[in-house]
Amino acid sequence: MPMCRLASLLFAVSVLSACTPSLPEVVRPAGSPAYPPTQYVEVLEGTPARAYQEIGVIEVTGEPGSFRSQVLAQIRAQAQQLGADAVILQDLSRPAPVVTRLNPTTGTYDSTGGQLVPAFKAIAIKYR
Repeated sequence: MPMCRLASLLFAVSVLSACTPSLPEVVRPAGSPAYPPTQYVEVLEGTPARAYQEIGVIEVTGEPGSFRSQVLAQIRAQAQQLGADAVILQDLSRPAPVVTRLNPTTGTYDSTGGQLVPAFKAIAIKYR
């Protein structure tokens, strides 16, 4: 009986950890200079026409169904701390898998999931 409890506990922990949002991951190139924080960060969908230098990469994955604006706010906050003038955004969002389960109360099958999981990779840049 204790083995069943342990297995149930491990399963519950793994399910709950899958639901927690990931923290932004920030990677700075080795030897890159540190810049003072900035107030405004421009979000770009493509490379800018003016000269720039890459100062870091920020990756953020939101919870299924969360708003794009919430994830972009996390990216902006991290880019401000890096001292970036702008970020070049790459949308890596994907749909969450659909899971169908038997509802023991109603005796019917319920489907959950299928929501969009917002995920972005942003290259933080400093204009020259």
